[in-house]
Amino acid sequence: MKSAFKASVLASSLTSALAIAQYGQCGGTGYTGSTVCDSGLACVYQNDYYSQCLAASTTVTSTSTKSTTTTTSTTSKATLTTTTTSAAPVSTGFVKTSGTKFTLNGSTFTVVGSNAYWMAQLSSTADITSAFADLSAAGVTTLRTWGFNDVTSPSGTYYQLWSGATGTVNTGADGLAKFDTVVAAAKAAGIRLIIALTNNWSDYGGMDVYVKQILGSSNHDLFYTDATVKAAFKSYINTWVTRYKNEPTVLAWELANEPRCKGSTGTWTGTCTTTVSLIPSSPASSLTPFSQTITNWA
Repeated sequence: MKSAFKASVLASSLTSALAIAQYGQCGGTGYTGSTVCDSGLACVYQNDYYSQCLAASTTVTSTSTKSTTTTTSTTSKATLTTTTTSAAPVSTGFVKTSGTKFTLNGSTFTVVGSNAYWMAQLSSTADITSAFADLSAAGVTTLRTWGFNDVTSPSGTYYQLWSGATGTVNTGADGLAKFDTVVAAAKAAGIRLIIALTNNWSDYGGMDVYVKQILGSSNHDLFYTDATVKAAFKSYINTWVTRYKNEPTVLAWELANEPRCKGSTGTWTGTCTTTVSLIPSSPASSLTPFSQTITNWA
């Protein structure tokens, strides 16, 4: 009897060592790791290539020797019981503005924020999921990240490939499909996104790539004034906002990171903001740009 009990405990310990933490990968095409989630979690299908451990949506009571086992024993018998009680993640709406505050479902939403331009550059879904889990554990509610990477030859994760004066948005696994993973991981962690759509600086392409590829010029300020350049950027904006227009994980769109020029950016900002606001069913467009001072930033 003691030998049987020890074997049961050993089996339980081995399973526990293989259990996946919340937001970790537990399945998908080509995945070879453990499919067992920690106590209170269930392996939830996201797409053909990725399933992850999330809070269980139902109350489950069972008897088993899985990693979530609680062992109670006497000298004559051993009883292995697992009891899991967990509520499904709550689906929430879009963050909105009310005066100088953000609100979510009628309550004040406080932005506890951080920047992580590199999020989509992480090598695996597991790394992205883990990063968001860590941010959530630290109390972060909002993350600002890049929605741009312009290249002239494919490399890593990129969103727009330029050939001469033509820019083509990359919707593949190393492009917008990769950003879909970022959005899904943020949503699972309860974190909202602020997405910047180009860069004033040359890092990850930025404004100068548009000017150089379309006009063959190094005049940075032409990004704000040339009709062809502006049309190309507006087309890029349209692709991104249309893709995520019904996704409440997107808190706001940021036209550019640290935009500046010798003249005024006011007209340019107004033109691009109009592009966003004309896309149907894009609640986040009302937050771009801010016309007021938002006070509830933690």
